[in-house]
Amino acid sequence: MLLKLGEADQGSDWLDYLQYGFTEADIPALLELVADESFDQSDSESSEVWAPLHAWRTLGQLGNSQAIAPLLDQFDRLCDDDWALPELSTVMGMLGEPAIEQLADFINNHRHREFARAMALDGLAEIVKRLPHFRERVIRCYQDYMRNPDETSPVLNGLLIADLLDLDATEAIDDIRQLFARGCVDITCAGDLEEVEIELGFRSERTTLKPDYTELYGLDPPDTLEKPDSDDELELLDYYLLRYGTDDAILNVSELDGFFAALACSPDTILPSRWLPAIWGGEDQSPVWPNENEIGAFTRAVFALYNQVMQGMNEDIFEALFLEREVEGKTYTIVDEWCAGFLRGIRLWNVLNPDEAAMTTECLQPVRLFATEEGFTRLESMSETEVLEQQGLIEPGVQRLFQYFLAQRRQPDAPFVREGRKVGRNDPCPCGSGKKYKHCCLH
Repeated sequence: MLLKLGEADQGSDWLDYLQYGFTEADIPALLELVADESFDQSDSESSEVWAPLHAWRTLGQLGNSQAIAPLLDQFDRLCDDDWALPELSTVMGMLGEPAIEQLADFINNHRHREFARAMALDGLAEIVKRLPHFRERVIRCYQDYMRNPDETSPVLNGLLIADLLDLDATEAIDDIRQLFARGCVDITCAGDLEEVEIELGFRSERTTLKPDYTELYGLDPPDTLEKPDSDDELELLDYYLLRYGTDDAILNVSELDGFFAALACSPDTILPSRWLPAIWGGEDQSPVWPNENEIGAFTRAVFALYNQVMQGMNEDIFEALFLEREVEGKTYTIVDEWCAGFLRGIRLWNVLNPDEAAMTTECLQPVRLFATEEGFTRLESMSETEVLEQQGLIEPGVQRLFQYFLAQRRQPDAPFVREGRKVGRNDPCPCGSGKKYKHCCLH
């Protein structure tokens, strides 16, 4: 049966697999499906390739604890899978209290891969979501880890902090402070210690400046930059973004081009009053311009690029502004910044209906590959030819997404009435990752 179900729906609306007669007697066969690596090589268009996903969803619905250990054995292999990464955490939440200790042991075993342990972290959080009376027990598991953390896994530690914030774990503040003191937390996941203390209510405002990523990564300080003499609008935009941007702002013109491409693809028109502040990371991060000439020059340049992207999309002649880098005489195409800009633009989209979310997921798979931690892990195992093939899929996927929403807007007989609600922190991310917005494009 599961071999024939085909492509699954993204999100929380899973099929009722128990309607097909699955019982606990089927658990060994279902576990074999999840562990069968031959499905990894199946035709991506076949129905069989989806069988392991349907199997782990069925195991979650059966809710039998005998599935916990065998599923955990697959975490290191499946943490590269864009579907498994969020869904196996959900399955662990469905399996409930018997999974708590095994998930905690998995997190504390430093031999496991970083994102495999991140799945286990989120599995504990999912248990609390479904069974709130286990909150204190789960927080103790997090605390036990923080007292002997893996200092070589800063992303894992940052994601742990994010889960603690979701649980409003004020009782863990001393352990959180000690973890930050070790210098092993990726602050892009949930902020630095002062931001965490503010969110948990231990301080009302910062006493230090936000981290200066320009200094951290050895870049030239913005105030030493010289304004280009030419009238090249792209050079000017790069100058303004680096000169006036903070660590929350768009970094360069390639990222800005991707950001505008996402606005062009949006199901709804996004006004400049919303997207202009978003370039800088929000209204409170917008530059204090030294004079009207500067703000005028920036505004002209930014609208020129915006109009160029919109025109290119509408006339089907759009070309993404990817970067290039020369290494030992060979030129390489760099798409990461552009893809990051596209996902940043998606933050301004309104909530999608299920059909729209499914289409967005499909079209943005190559974009997410070059702009998410999960994607970077997958890229490490690819050959140079495979990477180039994935880069070549970015523009066609984006153009397909643009045409999809354009066709919807042009349907006169069946207009879609949209509520216009912004994406909330706990809503599914519009980029189609399957994660909550706060754990994905909100960062």
